[in-house]
Amino acid sequence: SGAHPRAWIAMLLVLLWAVRLLHNYFRREGWNFGLREDWRYADMRAAHGKLWLVSQFFAVSLAQHGMLVGLTMPLQPGMAATGAPLNFLDAMAVFVCLAGITIGMFADNQLWEYMQRPDKPLVLQTGLWSYSRHPNHLGEQCWWVGLLMLGVAAKWRWWPICFGVMFNHPLDTFVTLPLIEDRMLKKAERAHAYRDYQLKTPLLWPFLRWPGAVTAKKTL
Repeated sequence: SGAHPRAWIAMLLVLLWAVRLLHNYFRREGWNFGLREDWRYADMRAAHGKLWLVSQFFAVSLAQHGMLVGLTMPLQPGMAATGAPLNFLDAMAVFVCLAGITIGMFADNQLWEYMQRPDKPLVLQTGLWSYSRHPNHLGEQCWWVGLLMLGVAAKWRWWPICFGVMFNHPLDTFVTLPLIEDRMLKKAERAHAYRDYQLKTPLLWPFLRWPGAVTAKKTL
């Protein structure tokens, strides 16, 4: 019966997201592939010693493969020829997906421009980075929520296709971002400026702060 219009929409969105992400990766790595190791894994190897081979299997390989399968599960109903007709939720999904891609693009471009400056300040606090301490992660989280909405629009069932978002987003917010925050505070010359940045800029969502977060940081 031919491809569903939603399938074409999903494919175009995924291609747009992938091209943007791939360009940012190669630009950041100086157009090399796999030249540098992710600092989080390097830190884990140093901390775990001989247990690294075991811990990386569960914490990196197994967990991330499960997460990626879960995050892409909405594509199955979203691209099915038997999906429901296009509806209002599809329009909302496209909007959220494009918003996520756009936020991520601007955040990564601003970070790239900042890193190229020889006279850059200790902390990037302009553009989207003045509204969120991690706008690139905010854009990525929005993207996956939009993709989930596309799958829901096709079959109107959240479970089990919401597994990936339910797994990835808390992990990103409560594990990955704190690791980045700790890394930003390790350099003595940057620690004070970054603590000031923490006090006036939300972690992820603009205008949304965790209760007591400011008070806790003031005691540092």
